[in-house]
Amino acid sequence: MRPRPGDAGRRALPDTEVETLRAFARSLLPGGGTLPAAEDEEGVAVVDGVTRLLALAPARTRAAARLALRFVRMRGAGARGSPPASRRARTIARLENSRSMAVRSLLLLLKGLCCVSYVRSPRVLAAIRAAPRCELGPDAEAPELPPHLDRAAMHAPEGEVESCDVVVVGSGAGGATVARVLAEAGLDVIVVEEGDYHDALTYSRDPVDALTTLYRDAGLTACEGRPPIALPLGRCVGGTTVINSGTCFRAPDDVLRKWRDEHGIPWATDLDEDYEALERDLAVRAVDPRLAGANAELCRAGAEALGLSNGPIPRNTGGVVCCGTCPTGCALDAKRAMHVSELPRAVAAGARIRAGVRVLKVVVQRGRPSGIVGRIGAAGRYVVAARTVVLAGGAIGTPELLLSQGLANGSGHVGRHLRIQPACWVGARFRDRSVRGWDGVMQSWRVDEWLDRGLFLEATFTPPPFGAHWLPGAGEELMERIANYGELAVIGVHLAESSEGRVRVRRDGRARLAYRLTMDDAAKLRFGIARAARIHFAAGASEAYPQVAGFAPLRPGQEGRVETGRARPATLRLEAFHPMGTARMGTDPRQSVVGPNGESHEVSCLYVADASVLPTALGANPMLTIMACARRIARGIANDPV
Repeated sequence: MRPRPGDAGRRALPDTEVETLRAFARSLLPGGGTLPAAEDEEGVAVVDGVTRLLALAPARTRAAARLALRFVRMRGAGARGSPPASRRARTIARLENSRSMAVRSLLLLLKGLCCVSYVRSPRVLAAIRAAPRCELGPDAEAPELPPHLDRAAMHAPEGEVESCDVVVVGSGAGGATVARVLAEAGLDVIVVEEGDYHDALTYSRDPVDALTTLYRDAGLTACEGRPPIALPLGRCVGGTTVINSGTCFRAPDDVLRKWRDEHGIPWATDLDEDYEALERDLAVRAVDPRLAGANAELCRAGAEALGLSNGPIPRNTGGVVCCGTCPTGCALDAKRAMHVSELPRAVAAGARIRAGVRVLKVVVQRGRPSGIVGRIGAAGRYVVAARTVVLAGGAIGTPELLLSQGLANGSGHVGRHLRIQPACWVGARFRDRSVRGWDGVMQSWRVDEWLDRGLFLEATFTPPPFGAHWLPGAGEELMERIANYGELAVIGVHLAESSEGRVRVRRDGRARLAYRLTMDDAAKLRFGIARAARIHFAAGASEAYPQVAGFAPLRPGQEGRVETGRARPATLRLEAFHPMGTARMGTDPRQSVVGPNGESHEVSCLYVADASVLPTALGANPMLTIMACARRIARGIANDPV
């Protein structure tokens, strides 16, 4: 049962800090024009949303939020009365650009939480005339999807022991694919998922509800480092595929050749048939330029004015346009996420899905698995007896489980080599131009001119509740930019990095993520940020927001400044969406966790089939490659049943 707002607030913050949060929200978001104020008598309730998110956040994030509240109160930005509100807003804006990364990070955490909770309000969305929705294109037929899953059939029998041939831990891109292949091969399969089941009939359009029901840690998972990097992950039946943007690129050929030649994966360059089958089953097609929307049009116009290689993005959404609901679940379920594609096909072939179960342990007897032990709710016990276990909890969940047991880690590489393809949001304002990105495709156009540097740029319009906190400023300045969100275009800069991070586990068995961005990768990202701004300006933007500390909004001709000076990683404000590599494949058991067949080097019949097996960063959105690799691994299991 979801906690009531008051209960969540009491658990997340003491009363004195709630009052500081309320005062901070009033200073940050004072309203103006048609926009209501935050936390006034007739204003928008921000504190409720923030405390609900913090109640489910990792303990370290909650502690950081409390530290931030104490800090802003000490600096006069989180107290009512004197100094006046305009001065408090200037203090917030100054802290946002502090020379101290720690100060910036604390301030931006509070700003992000408050902006999500404020802009989600129907009153705010109405004031900026935003209407994120999902619609079929004019010539598109209704998507042909397998029957929806039966929610009631997913309840795990508490206190009982279920038996099967193969138990799959995780229901995202890797786990769903494995389950389908194995079930269609005639094996008895159970898929165990920590999150609950949601679909177009039950998704909430309230972003705070979506974050607390569809995301791990209420969307507040992050990598600690310089800088800290947000890493939102799905936690529901279908995993992150339910809340991603549906982009379906194949891996670049040079990456696959590297996997074959340097990591000993012989089939890495033979994935064409798997890619083709997946593209057919998931209705992958390139975005229609005529229907992509103004955000895509401006990216395309800027790239072509500069002579850059560009093109439409392939997505698993068939003929859907106006898809502004991806982060909260596709309103039509036309995005072929796993809960409406591979999992129903697996169930049709006899697989069973058990939702709401956190797997605590892989049971190993005589050197091989005999099943899993999980927990339902606070104390319920759930056990599966199986001859084969496939871990598919993703690049965070899989090492979290293995490390909590000290299992299959003789090489010491479980949890290491975390790649996240760090990204930067580069927005730009087109004054007096109606962009209204919510009327187009969320992720629509690509610029692939600099793939040799590991950079790929994607026109990705962020719905207002998830994008407003990237706008600079506070008080009247921030309100003016939110009011004109319809003039905003966005390009995401993504990097296939050489930097690495690591997953460790805390005493409670939960993952703790660390990531070190190198100077070289920071320089590449700043190069990409400058190029994204230049594309915006070539299309007619009046100002761009570089997300680099110390930089005010850029004007045309100023983008080159982003590249000058020392490219210190801590100056960047980043996010990431593509974790991989933490249980990587390879032939050398001293340097990898599983073999090219996905099987543990140390524990026979224990397999991994998710993003954690990918040996390197891809330089593209990884969903399709995760699925292609999972198909290969699953066929090997099916052809050699134990």
